[in-house]
Amino acid sequence: NFLDAFNSWQLVKEVKEVKDIPCAVGFGISTPDQAARMAGLSDGAIVGSAIVKLCKEYGADAPDQVKAYVKDMCEAVHRK
Repeated sequence: NFLDAFNSWQLVKEVKEVKDIPCAVGFGISTPDQAARMAGLSDGAIVGSAIVKLCKEYGADAPDQVKAYVKDMCEAVHRK
């Protein structure tokens, strides 16, 4: 949600004020829209648990699902 995005942006801003290092955000990101918003506020978006859920849901068929999911996320981030 917007508040989480704002709080994440604030953290990234505070880190960047102290040290100019890459900062990526990875809390609560599971949709392409969320990934694009976070990548626009930081240096990147980290997605982990959503991929784990796909693996659990699809089992042996997960690689194709994960590939499609990651492709959608990448496209969204690069459109930012």
